[in-house]
Amino acid sequence: MLKRMRWYLWVLAGFFLAYLAVSIYFMEHFFPGTTVNGANADLLTVTEANALILNQAESYELTLLKRGGTEEILTAKQLGMSFSETDNVRRYKRIQNGFLWPRMFWKQDSYQITPDIAFDEDTFDETLENLSCIREGEAPQNARVELTADGYELYPEQQGSKIKKDTLKEQVHAAAESLTETLNLETAGCYEVPAVTVDSAEITELTAKLDRWLSTKVTYEFGPQTEVVDNSVVAGFIRLDGYEASIDEEAVKTWVSELADRRDTYKKPRKFNSTLRGVITVSGGNYGWQIDQEAEDAALLASVENGEVVSREPVWSREGKDWGENNDIGGTYIEVDMGAQHMWAYKNGSLLIDTDVVTGNISRNYGTPAIVAQIQYKDRNAVLRGADYATPVKYWMPFYGNYGIHDASWRREFGGTVYLTNGSHGCVNTPPSAMKVIFEGMDSGTPVVLYY
Repeated sequence: MLKRMRWYLWVLAGFFLAYLAVSIYFMEHFFPGTTVNGANADLLTVTEANALILNQAESYELTLLKRGGTEEILTAKQLGMSFSETDNVRRYKRIQNGFLWPRMFWKQDSYQITPDIAFDEDTFDETLENLSCIREGEAPQNARVELTADGYELYPEQQGSKIKKDTLKEQVHAAAESLTETLNLETAGCYEVPAVTVDSAEITELTAKLDRWLSTKVTYEFGPQTEVVDNSVVAGFIRLDGYEASIDEEAVKTWVSELADRRDTYKKPRKFNSTLRGVITVSGGNYGWQIDQEAEDAALLASVENGEVVSREPVWSREGKDWGENNDIGGTYIEVDMGAQHMWAYKNGSLLIDTDVVTGNISRNYGTPAIVAQIQYKDRNAVLRGADYATPVKYWMPFYGNYGIHDASWRREFGGTVYLTNGSHGCVNTPPSAMKVIFEGMDSGTPVVLYY
């Protein structure tokens, strides 16, 4: 019995000594199945593991992934890197406790250990300065807006390929210190970025303003004819300064002035289909259409600012009675042919009455002016006064200053050549019966066309 106990003790002592011997061995050697930086480190000592790590580091290369899919490779030598043994190997070996070596049968260890690294900063900086991405990089372009003939064009930002040197240096330094093999420059934020993109406030606010202005559609009505201010016109009003847009008030004024040149008839020559002479040209007087340019400038500017879609007439300072091809007189008017000493009154295109008349005395320089005017108002039982006369009349229809049409009951003869030596002071003297018809049939504002 005692012999058997001694045998057990010797076996236990043998196992203990064997376990202790293996434990002492693994105090300085890594367990089987251990990898360091992806390489097999089975049974390597700390010194051998350091040698492995240094050997790996010497072949280190950093691949820079550039925008567009190209690459640039930097060696440890180019980066000015030098390597030495690190205490981290022993620290990891201590973590792998030698007395716990049986765990190697069910657990394997994998470590990432970098050697101690030093940089020659001059070499490092010189290498980075000579990188193609530094030398050849193109600056990014901001998103921008350009005006066109009928609107604008939005050009998105361009990323470019210009490198931020300080960021690149920091990122390459950090990657090299950890022996990272690949550095994506875009992901690492090494590229300069546009200051303004299509989503920036500068662009969204600008395009919203331009869209509002360019949606404007003002349709000016001139009888059956129209003129339209749409995006093709409004585009000419817009001035762009960087990301700031404004409406050029002078451009609006110029356009309104040109509209007035095309559409105003006040004091301008116009064609007139006379009763006896066919189509003639008449002009002057106080009749016709005239745009109030100052008021219309403000109205059009407000319409554009608000992006209005509206149909309207322009703001008038003077208004005629009709619109037509080369004729703003229409079908209701009074016509006085002073060469024939005859007057016609037409209403809606139909003859109301025609009569001989007497106009201003030519021999005394009282000639009635050849103009296009309009009835200013109508008055019954008026007294016409001058420097040397005061004459009562039943019907008074002034058309231009003190010139007017009235009955002349004192006259026994009308028409012919009476006006040459015995004409009026400038008014159109009319037989009372005819004057009554004209007075009752014609309203204030009726055009009066007088010509010789």
